[in-house]
Amino acid sequence: MKEIRINGRKEFGGQITGEALVSPGPLEGFTNCSPAGGFVTERNHPLYGIPYKGKILVYTYARGSGGFTAYGQGANIAGAFVHHKSNALSATCASLARVPSVSDTEIDPTTVIETGDTVFVNGDEGYIVVYKKD
Repeated sequence: MKEIRINGRKEFGGQITGEALVSPGPLEGFTNCSPAGGFVTERNHPLYGIPYKGKILVYTYARGSGGFTAYGQGANIAGAFVHHKSNALSATCASLARVPSVSDTEIDPTTVIETGDTVFVNGDEGYIVVYKKD
């Protein structure tokens, strides 16, 4: 199994290992996310209808309004957040969800991580390790 370490910045502390769910582009909240259902509701989005509960949600950046915090609310929250560019939306969401979050990564994690990869998120020290199958 190949390991790839990606350094970033602590956005919210904690550690978790889990299955990645990768968005090839930014994620938007408000009416584009169902906190009750735990999935993306934006019809043309590649993750439309796919549950994110407990997954390591990997994306480039958050966009839109404060509605992005819906990803961190309710019973169906992601297990962790990993993203390339931090902003107030992603930081607030990680704080509300109280799950590990690593941001401002040295490379865009969506170019390395694939949905289904196992990822260790170290929100305490600000890095992730991706475990790729041979």
